Formats: sequence, structure tokens, C-alpha cells
Amino acid sequence: MKIVIVGGGISGWISALIFSHRQPNHKYVIVESPEIDTIGVGEGTTGLFSDVIDELPDINFVEFLRKTKATPKIGIEFNNWSGQGSSFFNPIDGTPTTNEEFDSFLYYTYTQNPSLDTSSLHGLLKRSNKSPYTIESGRLKDYNTALHLDNKLTVQYLKSKSLKRKNIKHVSDTVYDIERDETGKVKKIICGNHIIEGDIFIDCTGYSRIFSEKSDWVSFKDNLPMNSVTTFTRKHNVSMVTKADKLNLGWCWQIPTQERIGCGYVSCDEWGNNVVDEIKSNYPDAEIVKSFKFDSGKLKKSWNQNVISLGLAYHFLEPLQATNIHLTLVQIDILCQRCIRETKDRTLNPNVISIYNKHIDNLIEDFKNFINIHYSRDSRVTLTDYNKKIISLLKVRGLFFEDLPQLYGCSGIGLWGHTLLGLNHLTKQECHNFLSEMNLYEEVKEISSELQTTLTNTSFLSYKELIKSLSI
Repeated sequence: MKIVIVGGGISGWISALIFSHRQPNHKYVIVESPEIDTIGVGEGTTGLFSDVIDELPDINFVEFLRKTKATPKIGIEFNNWSGQGSSFFNPIDGTPTTNEEFDSFLYYTYTQNPSLDTSSLHGLLKRSNKSPYTIESGRLKDYNTALHLDNKLTVQYLKSKSLKRKNIKHVSDTVYDIERDETGKVKKIICGNHIIEGDIFIDCTGYSRIFSEKSDWVSFKDNLPMNSVTTFTRKHNVSMVTKADKLNLGWCWQIPTQERIGCGYVSCDEWGNNVVDEIKSNYPDAEIVKSFKFDSGKLKKSWNQNVISLGLAYHFLEPLQATNIHLTLVQIDILCQRCIRETKDRTLNPNVISIYNKHIDNLIEDFKNFINIHYSRDSRVTLTDYNKKIISLLKVRGLFFEDLPQLYGCSGIGLWGHTLLGLNHLTKQECHNFLSEMNLYEEVKEISSELQTTLTNTSFLSYKELIKSLSI
């Protein structure tokens, strides 16, 4: 088959690399407009991104870190989300009991430390100013790590690797028209200097969503009212933690790369419009980059006929919890594993498309609820009915593993648990009661010393030692 990927950016180039590696018997064309610039100044990932980079045979992880100026991400520090001065840490790795039926150590940690930065090894690394990397047998090894990315440098690196693949053809041109057959399938795209036919078209055009109609969009603004982003940069400050600061009109992300901090103020127009003034007030060294509007939501279908919309071309929830790149990679993985086959007819089977769309739609609903729960202390935001039930259940007996959707790529109990407790939806006494009722209190006390022993006995690199190792 001939698979045409339309759009560059991280979504387009990581798609080209993964598809051409895992489904190498097809021809790939990536069409990148020279007129479109990268929006972001910094972006966080989940651990899935590091796994993918490790998988690709022509990418060396150390080289990737060096060329893209990426830094480790061990979690997110949420400031002021449950009141001015409040703070909690949501780690990448989770607690030692995250994968058990009941995350007992999380509830125990809350009785001792509501900031939750002693609930995990990543939290202890944060406290110790250590990275999640070690040197073993002369090689850099990571422990369950996500990354902070410089968007432009990452795109440049992924593009350079893609252009060396024999089964990828690159076209630098802008799409001006789309030609469809009588059934609605796309036959070809009309560019300024090219006409490109294909069997499957992958839409990675971000907010442009060139293959979709406005009527295809389902808005989430009732539960996710943020609709504007102003990006800015700050001077570099050594950190391996994403910061999410709640402010008057929304919230601000701070993502450290090796050379700068990439930031963005995500706000709601209905709450006020003095965004720049508030940025300057809270971050005096801010250098404003650009502003843009968005509508939180998704397309009715990720896969429509022979067009598959990935990443921002399919959905936008808002930048909380690094959902964009994560969901893009999950989409690609499901497509490679379960959907893309040797022939066009088998790949475009209606049942294959239907099952894929159902999975992806359930994922987006899960993450919509998860992002919405972050605003559960903000009276201006309407909680979903699902989240009202989750909070009610939490207060009665805590959350168990199977209380949340069990779906490949979903948010999961680790993220939900840290967020709900970090937002102080339970008291220390309630957490103590849950553990006592299940006879777990004494058992989990020992885990604290085990975590500390792991930290002490493992030669985790400091940030400076990590950066030095990249230049060797």
C-alpha cells in the first residue's frame, strides 16, 4: 500500500519512523508544508515516548538527548491547585503498590506527607536532586523515565532520521485541495507542485485538520473551558520536573530543556484577558513567544474512510499531563499491531475501523475525565458526571485498580490516585481508616525504608553528571 502522511511536526515524523519500521512493506510519503512553523516552545512526554525511542533501531538514545537538548522528566509538580500555597507531586513511576488491587502505599504516604513526593522513587530523586539515570557497563541506563522536549530540535532530529529511510519519500509542499471518490474516500491531494495519490492518508496537520469538516468536531468546552494559550520562555534553571502552576485565568506549564524553560499559560477567555500582565507578574523574566486559540474536543471519528487523524488532528484536551504525544503514540501502536495489514481491503475492513475507533474514543473520554478532575477545586468548571461518582466513591472507601477503565493507553489508577489525594479530596484520618479497615497499615510502613535503601544503594547521576555523560 501507499500510505501518505500529511503534516510534519513531532506527530508526522514520529509516525513516519514508527510505521516504516514496524510495517516496512508499504511505501510512505510524508508531505510537509514549508509554510507552517512549530507552535510549542516545550513539551512533556510520558514514559511511552522513551520506550519508542529505545525501540527504533536507527536512534541512539544518548545521541537523541544530546541533539534535542531533552531533559529527564520524573513527574509533575502541581502548585496552587487546591488553594494558594498548596503543592503535590505526581511521579512518572508511581508507588511500589501502584499495580496492586489497592494502592496502599499512596494512602499511607498521604497520612505522613500530603505533598506525596515520598510516595515513589521518582519523588525521592526529586528531593535528592538526582536524575533517573545510572551508568552501567559504560552505558547510560534509565529508570522508568519520561522526557522534556524542545519541539523544534526534536522535529529536526526525527526528520533527519526519517529522511535516511529507503521506504520514506519526503515532499515539501502545501496541500491546497483534496479529491475524493463517489464514496467519500480520498483519492489524491493536490499540492502547489505535486499531485499525490494514496491508499491511506494519515492526517498530522494539527489544528488545521485539513481532511475534516467543522461538523465533525465534538467540543468538550462544557467540562474543559480553557481555550487560549500564550507561550513564553524563561532562563534555564536545572530541573527534571514539569511544573503546573494554577493561576487566576487558568494554569501555566514550565518545561525545562537543557538550554531554557519552555512555558505556556493556558487560560479561559471568559475568566479574563490580562494574560500577559499575569505572566509578567508571576514570571518577571518571561519572554513572550506567541498566542493562539483552541477548542478542547475531538473528531467524531479518528479513522474515517481511508483517513486516520493522529494527535492534534484528532483531538485536543489541553496540555495537562502530556496527553498529546502519549495518545499519538498509542494510536500508532494500535494501528501497527492490530490494523495495518498487507492489503488495502484487509486494512480498510469496516470492522477493523470500528473496533479501532471505539478504543480510541474510549481513551479520549478517559483522558477528558482525568483532565477535568484537576479542576475539581475550581467552582468555575463543571465536573463530568463520571467524576462526581469517582469523588463520591473515593470518600467512601478509596479507589481500587478496577474502578477505572482497563484499556491500553489509558490514564490509570496511578495518575488518578496522586491527583485526587494531591487535591485533598481525602483527609489524613480517612486514609488511615481505609488502611486500618483492610489491615494494611503496618504492612506498608516498611516500604518507606525499602525505597530509601534503593535510592541510597543506586548510583543515580546528578543533572550535571548526566549532561557530562552525554558529551563523552
